[in-house]
Order: sequence, then structure tokens, then C-alpha cells
Amino acid sequence: MSWSTLTEAKFLQHCTGAETNAIKTAALGTGQGEPLTDTLARVVQEVRGYIGAWSANTLGDGSTIPAELESAAVAIARFRALNRLPVKSLLTDNRVQEYKDALRLLEQVAAGKFAIEKPETASAQVIERGGAVEVVSSTTRRATREKLSGL
Repeated sequence: MSWSTLTEAKFLQHCTGAETNAIKTAALGTGQGEPLTDTLARVVQEVRGYIGAWSANTLGDGSTIPAELESAAVAIARFRALNRLPVKSLLTDNRVQEYKDALRLLEQVAAGKFAIEKPETASAQVIERGGAVEVVSSTTRRATREKLSGL
């Protein structure tokens, strides 16, 4: 397994004919291009964000994701692409459950509960993680609401 780019061709391999047709042609405004390219790019960045949330993980170069998360990325992108359509008949219970399972998997990656392989080429991208607050020591309050009652 390796890190690779999620292409439109890879994505469409996981879609039915009806889904492919709807994603590429339905609900497009005048002059509007198909939104699949943007949807895939956003989902890849989201997946990379989940990966980068766990400090032990290393991001691969470019816009790559590990092969073990490709199915999750496809499920998320498919759900979002189909969700923008005015007809919800393609969003079956199975597709919705796949989406929920994919998000759950990414949450496990972010928490370090699901291991991913290290990339062959690491990204130069700097991941800034939010600082956590840790209380090193605290003192017991002497003047409490109950002790100062009536003052």
C-alpha cells in the first residue's frame, strides 16, 4: 500500500452509472462547471487534516492520502457530491452509513486509534496543532461564596 492522489477516475470507479451521470450533469447552473474536482480536492485536504491531527502521523508529499483511507475519502466525496443534488434518491441508507463510517474512521486516525502507513516521501507542509492547556498546579480557594456570604 502506498500514498496516492485521489483522481476523478479512481473516484468514479466506486460509483454506479446513475451516480456518475448525476454527479457530472445534474443541478449545474448556466456556465457552471462540474463541481467534482473541487469536491475531491476539499475531501483530500480534510482527510490530510485528520491525519495531521495525530502528532505521530507524517503527511505524504503533495495532495496524497494513504491507500487505507482512500475508500473513506471516496465515501465522503460521493456523499457530498450526491447531497448537492435536488433529488435525494441516490443517497441510499447504505451510502449514508458509508459516509458516517468514513468520518468515524477519520476520527480514529486523528485520535491515534487507527494506524496509517508512513509515506515514502514526507511532505514539507508544516502542521500547526492547537495548543492545549495543562493545569500544572492549583491552589485551594480560601474565600469562597459560602464563606463570604453576607458581606
